[in-house]
Amino acid sequence: CEIIGDETTCWCENDYIWSDQVCDFISSCCASPTTPRCIANISDFTPLCVPKMNVTLNGIIDFTTQPTTLQLDMENEFKKMNGFNSLSLTPRTGGANFLVTLSATFKTPKVQGILSWLRSRYSDISNINVTSTGLASIDVPRQKLCYKSKLTITCNALEQMDTCMWQISRSGQNPQTLGAGTELDMLYPAACGSTTAIGLKNITGFWAGTYTCLFINGSVSHAASAELQVALLPEVINFTSTPPNPDCSKGLNIEVNLTCAFTKSQEPYTVDINGTRFDSGSTGAMNFSKTFTIECAKKPAFLYAICTITNSVSQTTNRTLNLPIIQPGDPVCPQDDPWPKTKNGIKMTILCTDPGRVGIKERTCTGSTWGEPVDLCVKEVLDQLANAAGVGKDFEKGVGATQEVANLIFDNLKNSTSMGNTYGDISATVNVFNTMSRASNKVPLDEGLLPNFIESASNILNTSWASDATSTTSMATSYLSSVEDLVKNIKLNNSDGHNSSNIQLQVCRNAPSCNRTVFNVGVELNSTGGEVKTMGMLNISQYLPRGNFKESKSLNLVISATVNDTGPVNIRLAFPVSDEDKSYSESHCVFWNLTESQWSKEGCNFTKSNGNFSFCECDHLTSFSMLLSKTPVELPFMDQLTYIGLGISICSLIVFLLIEGLVWNAVVKSNLSHFRHTALVNISLCLLLADCSFVAATFQNLLSDTLCLLLTVAQHFFYLAMFFWMLCLSIMLLHQLIFVFHPLRKKVYMILSITIGYAFPTVTVGATYIYYSRKTDETYYNRSTCWLTYEAPMKGSIHAFLFPLGTIVFINMFSMVVVIVTLLKPAAAESNKKDEKEAAKSIIKVIIFLTPVFGGTWILGLFVFLMDDKKFTKVLINYAFTIVNSLQGFFILLTGCFGEKRVRDEIVKLVISRKNGKSESKKNLTSTTQN
Repeated sequence: CEIIGDETTCWCENDYIWSDQVCDFISSCCASPTTPRCIANISDFTPLCVPKMNVTLNGIIDFTTQPTTLQLDMENEFKKMNGFNSLSLTPRTGGANFLVTLSATFKTPKVQGILSWLRSRYSDISNINVTSTGLASIDVPRQKLCYKSKLTITCNALEQMDTCMWQISRSGQNPQTLGAGTELDMLYPAACGSTTAIGLKNITGFWAGTYTCLFINGSVSHAASAELQVALLPEVINFTSTPPNPDCSKGLNIEVNLTCAFTKSQEPYTVDINGTRFDSGSTGAMNFSKTFTIECAKKPAFLYAICTITNSVSQTTNRTLNLPIIQPGDPVCPQDDPWPKTKNGIKMTILCTDPGRVGIKERTCTGSTWGEPVDLCVKEVLDQLANAAGVGKDFEKGVGATQEVANLIFDNLKNSTSMGNTYGDISATVNVFNTMSRASNKVPLDEGLLPNFIESASNILNTSWASDATSTTSMATSYLSSVEDLVKNIKLNNSDGHNSSNIQLQVCRNAPSCNRTVFNVGVELNSTGGEVKTMGMLNISQYLPRGNFKESKSLNLVISATVNDTGPVNIRLAFPVSDEDKSYSESHCVFWNLTESQWSKEGCNFTKSNGNFSFCECDHLTSFSMLLSKTPVELPFMDQLTYIGLGISICSLIVFLLIEGLVWNAVVKSNLSHFRHTALVNISLCLLLADCSFVAATFQNLLSDTLCLLLTVAQHFFYLAMFFWMLCLSIMLLHQLIFVFHPLRKKVYMILSITIGYAFPTVTVGATYIYYSRKTDETYYNRSTCWLTYEAPMKGSIHAFLFPLGTIVFINMFSMVVVIVTLLKPAAAESNKKDEKEAAKSIIKVIIFLTPVFGGTWILGLFVFLMDDKKFTKVLINYAFTIVNSLQGFFILLTGCFGEKRVRDEIVKLVISRKNGKSESKKNLTSTTQN
């Protein structure tokens, strides 16, 4: 400044400009950017001059018709700002965009005043806002960051602002809003003042891009942007071979081409495959191959290879390949297009080729038999939602984590799952639910997305989730957990819930007691108040294993309840019970334990049954259901009676077989006696082996899984073989009565009886085992009992025993009736009391002698299975069945051995001859001594 007399003249040097304080008080000094000097006493202002800065204002104006004087008025107003350089206005449909350039900073109220004046000047303007650059700064490292490192990005403004917002933009994409997520923390609140920051917790290529912070005050925002560079490593590496299964079965050397491929990027990689290095450059397809020669004469079992990838900051990642090699004699599954020839025990994967689908299909080779293919192909829309680059994962990590994006995700899910879902589609949808569930713990979600969420969750319950039991259980548990968490975290203001075909959600508010009904289940909940959400889900419990309740039937309904306070709760559920369900002996009130992945009764009690409802009470909240058991009636001394009876029966059968061996030649004089005793011996032998297997199977805790299975197969086979031999005996007797003058030939009978007695049970047991070994939701045997399984009426391997048993017993009873009718014919013709008594005696004798060998005692077992467990009659029948059936071997000894006169006579002869032999030996010994 120069002072000449009373006049003061000041000026700013090059690259400096008058400060806002000077311009605000001495506007003539700032009237034009070309004004070189200011003639005024301004020496007391601090600062006088400030460095010139490149400041821009990017604004948008929305209107219906552009006013003719708009640009002129805007120039006149913005020229009043310090450091004004230029203004440009670009018309567009529905409004215009404008750009103002300045050489100095400004205070936000100045721009707000200009915008307010324009709104009042032109009533057609519906919206006007401005974003500046140059008034905020962002701190981002210029060098590349290491893969999977951490970083805090800070942004500062020159003045206090109301709110802050962060965005990220990537090449070819629109900017996306950032929010709290699993990999991003908002380190300062939304009302941030002049400073804001975010924390990146796991930096990968996903987080590379341009970051923008926005300080917002009404219609004016201050922005700062910077690019974050990341030293990338590929997320997915495909390490494959051609051919996929090298075949050395012909003994010739073969060449195998291994390919290491991953998504191309700008990162310069170095790739190493078993010591061979490749440089990727900065662009191009990331596809690297190496050929190996396998010397089949050395009979290698596997070809081991490793693909190592190094980035520009010397970080590495790798994938290994352990390639099985088919050797001569190895069990293999034959080629079944598109599945190649594959070695035993290998799970083969192929890419999906169906239009509109991506992903893979899997198929396991077991022995020389292919398993069923598992379709993991996913609709492209679902893949975009579930994939790491899709919007679903972005949302979880913190990109686009807003209510609007959440609505879009569930809207897409609802539409894409409405029909034609495969197992892969269901798995992808459950993954999205998991993602959104985790994100909902940090991102507020409101009731606007509730209908789309409930409908999409309901859609996938219309499709079978058939796969291996472990995968299905894991997915069902994940589904249940994520849906419950989302229901709990979604904020409901006015909504009373939403009902769909498979899910019903009802809400209570601010009441000490809540009564709601979902799928006819009454739910009454007492808590200290707050919001109560009650949800019913159909078709999900079938995928949750019953664990300790394997013999139970599920109602196929899960009830869930949540409360937004932490006080004590008590919930009472009234489950509707059908007439069929009433036949089950025991009801279990259970909840799904997410930690242990199994049903548990802890904290839940079955209170009573009343008419068509069963009631449960629990003292905690989670997912509830009811399981119904058709378990054996617990009766006193039942086990003792069983073991004593079986011991007597086993001993009796051994005695019977020994006696048959001793008297066989003497009693088998005719074809008829040969037929009868052949059947009796085979019936006894099968029953003996079956009873021994039964006794051994009672020691389940000492048995391995394999032994348990073998004992189940043994029981199934030998009990069936016993019944089929009973059928042979019944058919033989029926034939003799009906075709008196056409007796069976011995050869024909033996071929027929052996076929029926052993071939039929072999086919039945084998077919049953193969059928259930291929099923994922049912098993052939129960590990806790080492016997066949019962799931529900017409469901379970036990029916492969009950159906043959019932059919054979019915035929045998029919044969017994024919015998009785035949005996009654002479009595009816002569019609005198003496003959009637004889006939009655004959009938009683027939029943006593034929019932044990015709399986008549097993009729009681069918009654035990079919009757209501709660009836007293069943208790009596249960005792009767246990006693007579465990003693079946003893009855066979009495009726088949001691009940036949010829056998008794031969036994007496054997005993007498043995005694005579001993007496003769004594006489000979005495005479020899005397001599």
